[in-house]
Amino acid sequence: MAFKMFTKNVTFFILCLNLILISGSFGCQVKRNEETDSFVCVCNNDYCDPLPVEPFSSPQSLTIFTTDKSYYRLTKSVVPESNLKVNQSSDIKVTLNVFDRFQSIIGFGGAFTDAAGININRLTSDALKDRLIADYFGKDGAEYNIGRVPIGGADFSDRIYSYDDDVVDDFELKHFALAPDDYDYKIPYIKKGQQINSNIKLFASPWAPPKWLKTSNQSEGLGILKGEPGSIYWKTYANYLIKFLESYKENAVEFWGLTPQNEPLTGLSPYYGFNTLGFSTYMMKEFIRRDLGPALKAAGYGPDKLKLMIYDHNNDEVYSFARGVLADAEAASYVSGVAYHWYAGPSAENYDDLKKVHDKFPDYFLLSTEACEGWNGPKSNRGVKLGNWTRAETYAYDVIEGLNHWSTGWVDWNLVLDTTGGPNWVKNIVDAPIIVSDDGTEYYKQPMFYSLAHFSKFLKPGSQRIYHQIDEGRMDGVKMTTFVTPTNDLVIIVVNTNPDSVKITFNGAGASKFTLDFGPSSIQTIVKPLSF
Repeated sequence: MAFKMFTKNVTFFILCLNLILISGSFGCQVKRNEETDSFVCVCNNDYCDPLPVEPFSSPQSLTIFTTDKSYYRLTKSVVPESNLKVNQSSDIKVTLNVFDRFQSIIGFGGAFTDAAGININRLTSDALKDRLIADYFGKDGAEYNIGRVPIGGADFSDRIYSYDDDVVDDFELKHFALAPDDYDYKIPYIKKGQQINSNIKLFASPWAPPKWLKTSNQSEGLGILKGEPGSIYWKTYANYLIKFLESYKENAVEFWGLTPQNEPLTGLSPYYGFNTLGFSTYMMKEFIRRDLGPALKAAGYGPDKLKLMIYDHNNDEVYSFARGVLADAEAASYVSGVAYHWYAGPSAENYDDLKKVHDKFPDYFLLSTEACEGWNGPKSNRGVKLGNWTRAETYAYDVIEGLNHWSTGWVDWNLVLDTTGGPNWVKNIVDAPIIVSDDGTEYYKQPMFYSLAHFSKFLKPGSQRIYHQIDEGRMDGVKMTTFVTPTNDLVIIVVNTNPDSVKITFNGAGASKFTLDFGPSSIQTIVKPLSF
């Protein structure tokens, strides 16, 4: 890998009728990987590139933030409105309506897994650990405001564990206790994040219950809860989840949300290799209606206090699963939202299913709660690929498609991994936006990190999606979403995956039309203050 640092001022061009020179600044310790097409930014005890801080908009101007395959990393430029022109030969023409508004943003974030904490612990200084958390949650970082926390062990732990495995049939949960992993890998870094951003919304997700609650008597693989809905086994599991919430509360960590089960359909699959617990749609409906919902309410975790999100699995079956639960009025009364994962792939049908959920059940929010790259395909495509640009584009593509189909945010999987994509007790290696070096003296911010920051920094909670339509041109290789923030800024986010620039003319984004040039293999966030 070649290494050098860019700290100079740079210039780039916005193409309208004329070329307008815009100045920006860029500070990234660049490390390139000969096997990939872009680069990572290196953070160590001497330097780490900060992201732009507010204010993100300037009066009578467009403020543009650019990340691309070749050079830029959230580089800021300002274009006075007086310099904006219309190019009649633009490739795409778009009309916006800032008064036609849809869903509001809940937020963006990632998961405080054991693997993340293990890798943060490997960093050789406390200052570097603090900087990494600030890169995610700080004002000069990505400004995440959501954190997912596994209940007990997940596949991204270095061992299998629950909080009450040792005493069989402990129905009163007298032997329930948080694990050393919580105190070493999760709670400390959650608290560091909360010190930086006191408004982090945490939600918890279980992988597997104590073994003696499961029909297989083991954490991994095929199996469901013993007994029937309403039985002592099902009620004990509900109380187990509440015990977790209470135990974290005793450690000054409180939760905004809960999913009853991570990827519940996997526990119904023979030969599934990870820790899991199976729930069909009917079983989940009955569990919530008869056991979990009443128990949460009795413990003070009703819908006004805790957001219960159903499903938490792949988007190809999100509509059928949600319908099976929410069509029951009693079960639905305990539910606030529908969680989904991206692993079924970016098909139009899967994204349309999100809209179907909203159209059928408009009172329940949608939230993307897990995604990662490097999880599938041939061995050569698995795990970490330092500097891979395509993965930044697929992240941006999925975020935009989700938002345009009523999702209220996007939560990444592991915050941090090692250079192999672990640790993971089943060797299910994947990639992450931040990777810790083998010796722990530095960490690497992947293109994916900056891709997500294009959304998490600018679409603050309460931002509302607005209407836009394509009047002319083809959106091949181009994705766009449009929002208005609580501070009345218009935000346009565009990803161009093409090898050539694309010119887009905007109507309705101001007093007059204007054309912008979006460079090849780039992601841009445009911020413009509205005057009404």
